[in-house]
Amino acid sequence: MPSRPPYVFISYRHEPNTTGIVTQFYDQLRMYQQGFGLDGVFLDKDKLAAGNVWRAEVTAALERTTHFVAMLTNGYWLSDECHKELAYAVGRYRLEGPAAIRLLFVQVQKIAPELLAFDQPAADANAAFVNDQLGQAFPALKTVGDLQFLGPFDDYARLISLPAENDPLLGDALFQLMMRLKAT
Repeated sequence: MPSRPPYVFISYRHEPNTTGIVTQFYDQLRMYQQGFGLDGVFLDKDKLAAGNVWRAEVTAALERTTHFVAMLTNGYWLSDECHKELAYAVGRYRLEGPAAIRLLFVQVQKIAPELLAFDQPAADANAAFVNDQLGQAFPALKTVGDLQFLGPFDDYARLISLPAENDPLLGDALFQLMMRLKAT
């Protein structure tokens, strides 16, 4: 059975220091969409308030997704909506496997992925569900650092955070992410 063309879902938290960066990444992916052979790129530009019913378009995009890209910030881990998206993607990964969907992560803001443990009890039900789902999908998974990161990476292959939205180096960092995404 031939594999379907890649469809990228960008999951992120709407935040002042994040939204502009994520939009630039989305715009670059759209610019190279045809050259990369992508079927599409989804970015939810409308902010969902906690408790809102998921729109059908978000669910449909998650169903089509072959590459789920989580743009990590502190706010991402504290967001109910981001947890719902991640849990949905992890659930698909668990049922369909890595040939159907890849779970990829980008460090937008400085975090310590190795300190975000999945076997710890979560403070809320959504986080507990995500931790449980990730633990089942990846039996050896202990921390976020065990997941596949697109980057960005420095010259020594160490994970670093993305430059700020107005930093001239942001374009190069986003290009690095796109090329790593293409390689997956």
